[in-house]
Amino acid sequence: MLASFKHKLAVYFLLLAVAPLTAAFWGFGTIAKHAEERQVDSRLGAELRAVFASYERQADHVKAVARSLAGHRDVQRGLRLGSFGRLPSDVTIAGPHRLVVGRRGTLESTQTVTVRAGRRVLGSILAVLPLDRSLLRTLRSDSGLVGDDRIVFVPRSRLARGRLRPLASGRPLAVSVAGSHYRALATGPLLDQPKVQIALLAPTKAIAAQTAATRRHLLYVLLGGLLVLAAIAAAEGRSIMRSVRELARAAEAIGRGRLDRRVPVRGRDEFADLAGSFNSMADQLRTRLLELELQRTRLRESISRTGNLLTATHDVDQLLSLIASAAVEAADAEGAVLLGEHGAVIEVGTLADDAKTFELPVATAGSRFGILILYAAELDEDNLLATRALVAQGANALENARLHEAVALQATSDGLTGLANRRHCEERLLVEMARSERYETPLALILCDIDEFKAVNDTHGHAFGDLVLQRFADVLRATLRDIDVSSRWGGEEFLIVLPGTTFPGAIEAAERIRTAFASLELESGGATVQMTASFGVAGFVAGVDSAELVRTADEALYEAKRRGKNRVKAAAETTPAER
Repeated sequence: MLASFKHKLAVYFLLLAVAPLTAAFWGFGTIAKHAEERQVDSRLGAELRAVFASYERQADHVKAVARSLAGHRDVQRGLRLGSFGRLPSDVTIAGPHRLVVGRRGTLESTQTVTVRAGRRVLGSILAVLPLDRSLLRTLRSDSGLVGDDRIVFVPRSRLARGRLRPLASGRPLAVSVAGSHYRALATGPLLDQPKVQIALLAPTKAIAAQTAATRRHLLYVLLGGLLVLAAIAAAEGRSIMRSVRELARAAEAIGRGRLDRRVPVRGRDEFADLAGSFNSMADQLRTRLLELELQRTRLRESISRTGNLLTATHDVDQLLSLIASAAVEAADAEGAVLLGEHGAVIEVGTLADDAKTFELPVATAGSRFGILILYAAELDEDNLLATRALVAQGANALENARLHEAVALQATSDGLTGLANRRHCEERLLVEMARSERYETPLALILCDIDEFKAVNDTHGHAFGDLVLQRFADVLRATLRDIDVSSRWGGEEFLIVLPGTTFPGAIEAAERIRTAFASLELESGGATVQMTASFGVAGFVAGVDSAELVRTADEALYEAKRRGKNRVKAAAETTPAER
């Protein structure tokens, strides 16, 4: 039947052509489907970032309102006294020392703002952002979602009851909700609500329709090519076989990663079209590869921006938390634990038992701040290098914060005694006088001077004089409260500011200091030396400036010296200067 070589060649050619063309058809269809899914995933990723940014703005707004409220004097006074006057409509009282800002909901995000007065904690304000339909509408409007894409909050309680599969952060999944199929992308658990995820859902009907249309187009091309090949197989056998071999070799080369390989396009027949389609596919693959490279570049830029943020703050706890969060994002890890050098433990994300762990030291050449343990299914070399670079930037930021703290301490303290220096004390005195006058609270001042200090210094040497000053500073720290301000005023003089202390209370405090210092026994060259000090006490009266208040205490100190030293002298009542 197939005695003719021409017919055999045509049949053999057709048989050889059907298989690769069919494989190409399914390959192109699969690539088209994946491309459509990647396009939808890219759109979901952009929309999810916009939604998450809008959510953070909403959460930051509520927290900003809470912080603003925390700074109001009426609120601070209400928290201190346990009773409140008229409050804004969106503020409710949750207890004598706790307020709630925002509308409560079944599912909500909360952040706590601590209200302080100096070092004293007065209470707290709970900033509440309800995770409800109203917020979903706001997020959709702000982020500009397209088509039928939907935003949902996914609580873990719902996941536990099996109503919806858990969604991995940053990994698109195909899910089914109420009988409808979606392409889903979700954030990780929210930092201020770890039991909730934000997810975006895109219907898969559009993906399926576009994939089907692409498959039909590819099928049409295949059928057309087969018909043409059947008509010209005998006459164009060699040309066809050559074209098939070139196509096969190009496909093999691309399979090995040589994306620059192309098929020569000869003539205007269907094989030329197939060669053009193949080259187009190779161009698309190369374009996708370039896009991946651009995404990697954006990741590096994101890490660089994170590094800039690390250098913008000197709060060590905030820096540690930022390092852990940024490392998880850069490594695409499931979670992380940062163990600080002083026992601080910061956890981010999910710490799965079956995940691999990668330990990265948080250290510089001269300091060690802790160790970061990443939990990830896998961590490639590029991500590991990027994460190491980010952690190194974080360590440098921590070193800068430590140096900044040391410089700040030197700027406000006396190098010998460790007490506040005169400039810092003057600033604190003005602040406490303003607070006392505003809230009508008592305030007192003690001016101290060590008796016979020059003579002792000349007799026993400057080293012993420094020891006397240091021991007197130790007595002040042991005797006074944390809120009191002790400073070296100059030479052997010390100034003490006593917020919230009455005039009699200040006299008692001065007497305690005098007794404690007089009882000290100091060693100098085998001999025991006891020192004394004199004290002048003055009480603050509204309308008196700081210079007048210090002058009053100084006059009382002078009187104590004149009457024999080693005593406490109370000043007469201070009156405002005439204006």
